[in-house]
Amino acid sequence: MKSSRIITLLALLFSTFIVNAQEQEKTNPLLNRHNFALDLGYAYRLSSEPNELFVNQTTNKDHYSSLRHGLQINFAYDYLYKPFLAFGFKTSAFNYSNSFISEKRTSTNAEIECKDDEYIFYIGPSIKYIFPTFNNKYSVYARGTIGYMSFRNSETKVVTDTMAISKALSSTYTGKTFGWGLDLGLDYTINDFLSAGCNLGLLGGSVGKLNVGEDSFKLNTNENLYRLDITVGLRIKL
Repeated sequence: MKSSRIITLLALLFSTFIVNAQEQEKTNPLLNRHNFALDLGYAYRLSSEPNELFVNQTTNKDHYSSLRHGLQINFAYDYLYKPFLAFGFKTSAFNYSNSFISEKRTSTNAEIECKDDEYIFYIGPSIKYIFPTFNNKYSVYARGTIGYMSFRNSETKVVTDTMAISKALSSTYTGKTFGWGLDLGLDYTINDFLSAGCNLGLLGGSVGKLNVGEDSFKLNTNENLYRLDITVGLRIKL
């Protein structure tokens, strides 16, 4: 009889321990060490003028202005080292394109359609500082990153003559540089594993040399890749 009471007491203590452990797992933020974030939004390039190689952009200011607006996709991974500190990496892709009909005509009065399709890609390690949560749902963070940035522009001219025959002339310019960025974000917790958030960021670099096929050109005016972006997305915590 005495032994059965001891077994019952131990079982109750063990059950209490299991329940407490489960509650601690739910409230301990360090158990969700892995954070995956995917954001989509708008970005605006801070460049004031194109480089001398991009003829379409230097001859048409409205065309160049349109190319400063684009779509941005960000992905970030953070490993929670401390409740307020995380390490990881960030990737970002920015794309924008625009076309216009040139006012200039050839001797046969052919129509000339000019187009630029530009793409910027970034990847680099990051460090993230997480401010204390407020209202049990919201958290603010700041992230810094330094890494590799690549740039590509496909410049095209499509000439259509009076016989409706078109001929495309195109060149692809590529370059790479050192980039860096800063983010400030706000997350809203949906449950223990999912949250939604918005992010305001600055990311960029400056390219001083562009390659076209096997040729390389040093620019008189560097291609400014800095941009401001605002994005929204989801975060998965594991």
